Amino acid sequence: MRKVFLSLFTCIVFLTALLANTTSLNKYDAQFVQISKVKHKNEDYYVVMMSRKDNHIKAKYFAAADFDGTTVPNRFKKWSAGKNLVCVTSGTYMDNSNQPVGLTIDNGVVVNKNLTNQFDGLVIVYATGGIAISNLKDKDLTLSGGGIDASKKFDLRGSSWDVNTFVKWSESQEATVFQTHLLVYKNQLKVFPNGSKEPRERRFLAVGKDANGNTVHAIVHKPQYSSLYEGSKSVLEFLNEVEEINVTFMINLDTGMQDVFSLYNKDGSTNGLIAGKLSANSAVNLLTYYFE
Repeated sequence: MRKVFLSLFTCIVFLTALLANTTSLNKYDAQFVQISKVKHKNEDYYVVMMSRKDNHIKAKYFAAADFDGTTVPNRFKKWSAGKNLVCVTSGTYMDNSNQPVGLTIDNGVVVNKNLTNQFDGLVIVYATGGIAISNLKDKDLTLSGGGIDASKKFDLRGSSWDVNTFVKWSESQEATVFQTHLLVYKNQLKVFPNGSKEPRERRFLAVGKDANGNTVHAIVHKPQYSSLYEGSKSVLEFLNEVEEINVTFMINLDTGMQDVFSLYNKDGSTNGLIAGKLSANSAVNLLTYYFE
């Protein structure tokens, strides 16, 4: 009887250890991240759908090298140690000197204070891991925290006082800010047919609400070559009709000179469904998603 008990006890200990080891391999909870390939209207869409429910999925942006000379890849390498990564991608546009174009603030540190009229999208990545965007044309940017009146609407293109106040707020909140092309805003296309007609594969970041009212972040890769307008239009239709997402905003992710993208499975292994031509070691800026 004692031998039977010892054998049973040994099996329980072994199974417990095995389950604990299996659980430790999971880098993120798959219920918050869905990776899929979907065909719609005879075109393929590679999708990374991330739910912000319960705030487990978070974003972090590295806009530029530190003032001490630490490069974006080295900043990312240090920060990512022990992090549960979902994906890593290149972000906004850079000039010929590899400096970000437009107003840029990195974790509360001003990198470029010059607002550009070239891009209407002002992206704010909060220290808490959320992302928001404002259409600068609407002149209705609102802020919360840091002693700011939440009802105040900021016009960054029309008021230098508003710009200075916004920069000070970003510094106090350790926010990250950058400008980019705004392709979709409030579920409406903002890019026009007379834009870039260069056909290429396209990759987008869209944020919106799903059918249950939850905030979701979706990275959609469209391998079939298309213009920026056609690609944006078809991806918006796909997100509306297939994924049932009301898109708050959508921006472009580089598939050209800065084609950096890495995707990970829940166990931390690399998922090759979407892969950039360059590694994070070549990046001049990086947008990362991780699970916490």
